[in-house]
Parts: sequence; C-alpha cells; structure tokens
Amino acid sequence: MSNIYEKCPILETENFIFRLVEIGDAEDLLACYSDPKAQELFNIDNFPSDCCLYTVEEMMKQIEFWLMEYASQAYIRFAVIDKLTNKAIGTIEMFGMVGAYKTEIGLLRIDLASPYENVVILREIIIMCIKNFYDIFEVATIATKAMPKAIERIKVLIEVGFCEEDFKGRRNYFLRKKKGVLV
Repeated sequence: MSNIYEKCPILETENFIFRLVEIGDAEDLLACYSDPKAQELFNIDNFPSDCCLYTVEEMMKQIEFWLMEYASQAYIRFAVIDKLTNKAIGTIEMFGMVGAYKTEIGLLRIDLASPYENVVILREIIIMCIKNFYDIFEVATIATKAMPKAIERIKVLIEVGFCEEDFKGRRNYFLRKKKGVLV
C-alpha cells in the first residue's frame, strides 16, 4: 500500500466522495462548523480549538491547520463531498499506525452539517469508514465519540458493531474491532 501521507486516498460511496480537505472547501464547510446543532456533536477531545467557526477566514485557517497536520503525518482530515450538490458538507478525521502516532486504535472524528446527521447518511459514511480505514490506517480497532444527544449516530454505531466503552478515561466513546460485525 502506498504512503497515505504522500498521496491521500480518495474514497467514494453512492452519495459521497471523501478526499483531503482543500482551502477551496472553506465556504462550504463553514455551513457545518458554524451550525449550532452540528457543534453540539463535535469531538474536540485533545483538539486545540472547539472548531466552532463563524467566518470564511476562520474556516480557512482551520483548514490550513488540518493540512499542516496532514503534512506532519498526524492525521488525515477528509472533506465529505455530497455528489448531488458537489459541496463539502462536513469532514472526517482519522489516524492510526500509519503516520506519526503509531496507535492500533484509530480515532475517527465525524463532523457533519446538521441536515446530514441522520441514520441513512450516517450509515453510508460509517460503513465506508469500516470498509476502508482498518486497512488504510493499519489499525485493529476504531474508536469514535458520540455525544448522548447524537441519537441517530449512536443507533448506527451500535447497528454496525460498535460498543460503548470508556476510552483512555473519556466518556461517550464507541469502539469496534476489525473482526466485529461487518456490513
């Protein structure tokens, strides 16, 4: 497998394309990161900001930060592109054994604009992560946080084999081993 930090993979599902974020995504992504309903669901554990952004300039600086992190092989922040509108509607972040952190438990962050936070869309996105991220990031387990009010997200996580458990002393995490229920 090629180095994902030299050439970021582009992934695709029926309704979405997942590719490395770009500065040109700033205006689209601002709809997610300025959305109060979406902000309530962000996983900001160990993150230097709260990711609540209100101007295109703030969004551009955040994307620049994500791209610097990618360049240092810390993690990949994928833009989630809706094929119907050709707009970025959120992001997915992931890291694992490949890159700087060298962890067998990959951390998955999913930030979506609130209109996309529903069972059908979450299922499509999370299944894409399951099918690709264990191998791409060389991890045995994927961990993701779901706030208690993220009822539809929690429903999908449990449906596809994630189990709720504390993760490194933090609450509201769901973990799934590679050998779990694959859909």
